Amino acid sequence: MKGIRSILRRGEEHPEAAGQRQPERCLACGALLEGSRLYERFRVCHACGFHFHLTALERIATLADLGTFHEDDRGISAIDPLSFPGGGRHSYRSRVIQEQRRTRLTEAAVTGRAAIGGHDVVIGVVDFAFLGGSIGVAAGERLARAFERARARRVPVVLVCSTSGTRMQEGLLALMQGPRIAVAIERFAREGLPYLCVLTDPTTGSAYAGFVNLADILIAEPNALVGYAALRALEETTKNGLPAGAHTSEAHLQHGLIDAVVARPQLRETVAGLLDLLSRGRLPEGSPGGQGGHLQHTPRPAWQQVQLSRHENRPTAREFIERMTTAFFELRGDRSGIDDRAVVAGIGAIDGEAAVFVGQVRPHSGDGNGLIGPAGFRKAERAFRLASRLGLPVVTLVDTAGADPSLAAEEAGQGHAVARCMAAMLAVQSPTVAVITGEGNSEAAMAMATADRVLMLDNAVYEVVRPEDAAAVLEGGPAEVAERLRLTSHDCLRLGIVDHTVPEPGEGAHTNHAEAAALLRRAITRELARLRRMRQKRRLEARYARYRETGSTRSRIRGRLERRWAHLQDRIGGALDRLRGRAFRRRADFPDEGIPV
Repeated sequence: MKGIRSILRRGEEHPEAAGQRQPERCLACGALLEGSRLYERFRVCHACGFHFHLTALERIATLADLGTFHEDDRGISAIDPLSFPGGGRHSYRSRVIQEQRRTRLTEAAVTGRAAIGGHDVVIGVVDFAFLGGSIGVAAGERLARAFERARARRVPVVLVCSTSGTRMQEGLLALMQGPRIAVAIERFAREGLPYLCVLTDPTTGSAYAGFVNLADILIAEPNALVGYAALRALEETTKNGLPAGAHTSEAHLQHGLIDAVVARPQLRETVAGLLDLLSRGRLPEGSPGGQGGHLQHTPRPAWQQVQLSRHENRPTAREFIERMTTAFFELRGDRSGIDDRAVVAGIGAIDGEAAVFVGQVRPHSGDGNGLIGPAGFRKAERAFRLASRLGLPVVTLVDTAGADPSLAAEEAGQGHAVARCMAAMLAVQSPTVAVITGEGNSEAAMAMATADRVLMLDNAVYEVVRPEDAAAVLEGGPAEVAERLRLTSHDCLRLGIVDHTVPEPGEGAHTNHAEAAALLRRAITRELARLRRMRQKRRLEARYARYRETGSTRSRIRGRLERRWAHLQDRIGGALDRLRGRAFRRRADFPDEGIPV
């Protein structure tokens, strides 16, 4: 690939001027950039990784396949729609004209058709060089048309953004470009098409609070200034100064506000890989191979299975996902400012087809207790809604000690988060498969296991409460209570809570992680293939019936007879207990009479 400067150079320098030019140096570290291939190709310092500004066309050159970009809507303009006051060379109209001459752009937003990694897309770039990348009437119209064009052609949208927000000189007309673009994105989203946004330095203001954060996936370049507020406003409102690294792409990644930070040399490969993942066809609808689930169960006591489900070497959900998928892009956070690492979510390829994976990451050793907070449930909810919109199947891996019961979690909306997560999974329009891989405890497990098909690894357990906690209230020790709670995989199969069990290698999944993942992958693809063969309406009705009819109940007449019979049995049992009590007391009073008990 040639250097972007040589590809897009618009004029030749005068030989004398070229001879007098000072050698280029990095703005961050001062390194000499002459002869740097990294700088020539990507405008990135080879010494410190500083990312220089790129023009809109240079951006497109680094992302799009060579020769595929065709600009649309270049003629759309709206110079000075308010006739903004100010005369002479300093008027708003004059400034726009000067910017057009200087940048050779007609507006801050450049949109058009292109291909990235062989995938047709509509691409847009908001260039900071043109009036700070501010969004006015013309830029808003171009971006709205880009989404409408992508919807008509049924292709994804890739938007690269570097903006300072709204263009003040166009007043409320500029502010209303937010909803203008948003309605186009909403209609585009209904078609199940993906929208990827790349944030570069800087991306702030109303654009960040508008069309940027409506993207399905947010990627940022390293050390980019990112956020709603301008840096100056943040500094004025912070008494003790901003902490190091605040308001950057790395800080946003840490808080789950974006999904990834990708250096410019790897950006095209990352975007192309995501497009490849999201464009994969449906799962094969042929014979899934094999009949039914695993019907032979390991005859272990319930308490022993509880211990195996918590084994410190048992594979975690993250490891299962890494071993089962050939490509996986992780989604970070729920956009609320917290990224709960007890839940992993993302888009992955399983047997060549794309699916959304959500896993409960329970560390069997190391830091963290695996308890899931409100942000974890909201991250899962975000993944479920994305899967439903894009028509991707959902696979959840359940292994958790439960929902975080702390006061902080309670005040952060734990109950609401659990309820909305469960409702979002029940509402997913595409096929869903849940797998209990370890210890599925209480509401935290239930919220991510309300699927079309529910599977369990052979040594997994599904609990309403931990046996040791139940033993503190009920009679008997944890081992005895575990048997009575009917929490093993074969108990759940008999109760109709799960559909099939999945065998584990050797003495359990902890003995061979690779084989355990292979067995699980086979079971998941089999169930997804079966679900794909069902019509959507029938599958959703079956899901409704599954959870509507959980647990057997009686009709009015049978219920009345059952209640009366239960009451009669209770009275007879009570009478017998009283008779036995009298006999024991009499025997204690007259030990020599040999009264039979």
